[in-house]
Amino acid sequence: MSASVAILGAGLSGVLMAMQLKRANFDDFVIYEKQPDVGGTWLRNTWPGLHCDVPSHLYSYSFEPNPDWSMAYASQPEIQAYIRNCAQKYGLFDHLRFNVCIDNANFDEATGQWTIQTAGAENAPAESITHQFLISATGGLTELAFPQVEGLDSFKGISWHSGAWRHDVDLRGQRVAVVGSAASAVQVVPEVAQHAQQVFVYQRSPNWVMPRNNQSYSAADQQAFKDDDNRRRLARRLYRQSMHMQQAFKKRPAAIAMLRYVGLEHMKSAIDDSELIAHLTPAYDPGCKRIVVSDDYYPALAQQNVELRPYAVDAFTETGLMADGVETEVDIIICCTGYKLGGRADGRPALEVYGRDGKRLIAALAQRPESYRGVAIPGFPNYFTVCGINGVAAYTSLFASAELGAKFIADRVLEVVQKKAKSIEVQAAVTAEYNQLIQAELQQMSWATGDCTNFYRDSTGRVLAFFPGTLGRMRRELADAGNSDFVIESF
Repeated sequence: MSASVAILGAGLSGVLMAMQLKRANFDDFVIYEKQPDVGGTWLRNTWPGLHCDVPSHLYSYSFEPNPDWSMAYASQPEIQAYIRNCAQKYGLFDHLRFNVCIDNANFDEATGQWTIQTAGAENAPAESITHQFLISATGGLTELAFPQVEGLDSFKGISWHSGAWRHDVDLRGQRVAVVGSAASAVQVVPEVAQHAQQVFVYQRSPNWVMPRNNQSYSAADQQAFKDDDNRRRLARRLYRQSMHMQQAFKKRPAAIAMLRYVGLEHMKSAIDDSELIAHLTPAYDPGCKRIVVSDDYYPALAQQNVELRPYAVDAFTETGLMADGVETEVDIIICCTGYKLGGRADGRPALEVYGRDGKRLIAALAQRPESYRGVAIPGFPNYFTVCGINGVAAYTSLFASAELGAKFIADRVLEVVQKKAKSIEVQAAVTAEYNQLIQAELQQMSWATGDCTNFYRDSTGRVLAFFPGTLGRMRRELADAGNSDFVIESF
């Protein structure tokens, strides 16, 4: 049994998609990756202090548990090594093409084939390659976002983005400005504060910061995790704890109150300055924006060499930054300011996709920003996405949502191959009905109704990032969906 499948991206979702095909004895696929190794975000991002926000024993493939995690919340090198080890175990390096960027993909209705065009490079001319199925696992947050204010190019010191860390720069004795206070900043600031002479943290708006409670696992712990029953008990306990987040996203008062209490107590355990506490306390409930985790961010802010500047940067100068009418001279500026939506600098997706009748994917999504269960889009036959629009359960590990979606996609591919059919396409009416139902639910959740700004919803207020329910519900609904929601076309 074989089919020509192109998987775009070799991060945790792309590797997972290939593993699911391998587990189904399906071997005719190619994985295209623009980086020189597997790992995706865990290869690309290397800032100091980078750890996962989800417990290690949940942040893994269910069928490839790792009893040897060294910490309760694994570090970047360990996660990247885990993904790489899985790729090696499943023989995926024989299917991988590294340092290849796909520029566009076009669907041919007559043949049911996708033609992908690679972006040429100095030593690699552009290619046109044909596959029956196209599976996107590129992720949506890859292009660095910088503050949209004047003057960054005029700064005569050294500057960089946390997502492109300068490991060659010695921070000792330097005056450092960290712009941003969210997920990457809470990990970067404590590390920078250990070495820099002075650190200024520029916070446009505060975030809820929960304790990570990270700890190292002993050899005895790791030995115990080799027992399946022990590991499953731990995973069940960790999963039950993660459900508190889901309850907060559902705006359950008790869950919100608990998170607020934990966050404030965590802050006050390290900081006793009432003015600083006021600046660090969000005006919105936990769950409206991404909840970040850190054990050492608040202690770092309490250090003598660290100063919180609770306002946005107005401009960069040759010698530093302007904020709230005050210029501060620094030697180094580190932007912890996240990523642009889309995979390119101008906001477009990582590649241009043209489906039935030459319809451009970005135009189709601009008209109707929706997908079928995060895996398929009407008008784009034989095209699937892993963790696409509304395809992720927000409260727990991305691995779990990706695993359910990838298994569903693999089953659809197998069905087409077994029937020797030309194409499979989700029905537009089914997709519209499904999205109407979930958007009604999502509009009652914290991301849509909270008093804050976030990147989970679009300009119309539609929440596009998450599935509203639990993993159990996602699993049941995907199991019940099957091929009745799709049209399979024969040759």
